[in-house]
Amino acid sequence: MVIRSGGPHRLAGGVMTHTLPWVLGRGLGIAAYLSLTALTALGLWLRHPWRRNSGGSRPSTLLRVHAVLAGATGMLLVGHIVALVLDKYAGVGVVGALVPGSSGYRPFAVALGTLSIYAGLLVGGTAALAGRLFGRAWRPIHRLAFAVFGLAWLHGLLAGSDSPRLRLMYVATGAAVVVLGATSRLASRVVSGRRLA
Repeated sequence: MVIRSGGPHRLAGGVMTHTLPWVLGRGLGIAAYLSLTALTALGLWLRHPWRRNSGGSRPSTLLRVHAVLAGATGMLLVGHIVALVLDKYAGVGVVGALVPGSSGYRPFAVALGTLSIYAGLLVGGTAALAGRLFGRAWRPIHRLAFAVFGLAWLHGLLAGSDSPRLRLMYVATGAAVVVLGATSRLASRVVSGRRLA
């Protein structure tokens, strides 16, 4: 709701309308990052040996949640990109959003996000076509999801002007994904060692 007319408009809460694209872009970017974190963590948990022993939710249910999170992450990313492309102040633009290193705003940090999206499209696209076109060839490509998360993590940390205030979130989410990935790898080796013995 616009509170006053003439000049820059203020929305409820004091947000200036000319900063609205940035606020939406940043908010959608953080939401996309958190959705990607949940997506990556769930993907790691699906393959984790501890999950198989925990007796929790069925894998088919977890796969459906994984697919929903992938869709949500994609939609949030589209909103993030569109909002920042429309933000004249941000200096990202269409080319900056699509061509790594060409953004007027923090080109390296924005490039990490762009590369993360392209890698994520590869990971998600091959998984969506799994069994139809690629057989099991999608699995090694799907392991790039960890790199997608790492690129997005760095992008959020380096590109966001409010990242210092969100440092704890980035540390906690990054640590959670790394610990889950490391324990999955170690536990898989232990299980493999038991089978060989």
